[in-house]
Amino acid sequence: MTIRRATAALATFAATAALSFTAAPAATAADATVAEYGCSGSLIDTYPVRTSAGTTYGQIRLYYNSSTRRNCAVTLKNATGGYGTSSYASVTLYRCSTSKPGAQCDWRDETWDDDYGNFLYYAGPVSISAAGKCIRVFGQVSANRPIATGDSGTGGVHCG
Repeated sequence: MTIRRATAALATFAATAALSFTAAPAATAADATVAEYGCSGSLIDTYPVRTSAGTTYGQIRLYYNSSTRRNCAVTLKNATGGYGTSSYASVTLYRCSTSKPGAQCDWRDETWDDDYGNFLYYAGPVSISAAGKCIRVFGQVSANRPIATGDSGTGGVHCG
């Protein structure tokens, strides 16, 4: 585990522990820049990471920071997917060549960021700038066989 991930995991643990002892405050505009799993900005979408039989191993969490104009993503494991156990997880965030929502995401000549390996809790964070373009996100968890995958689909999403 890298120092960056260890620090993010520790911060997530501390935040979770603190929330278990206090009531959550009302949401404010400042909440949009709070970091979660190393991603700053607002949570804009989630995608399940499932086996072909439908067992959920985790979820992809997608964020957007309007002040930096960057998208960020993580693949978060759940208990079935090996949360807290060192096992394989990945997340990849692509910038599509299209700016049309739902159009096939061709990313071959575009920017992408990925993170993969054996992690205790999640893969990522990964981030890209995609101003004026669509994005696609893909994640995988394989704590146990079969392998679980999830993505935003083959078409571009969150275009703009």
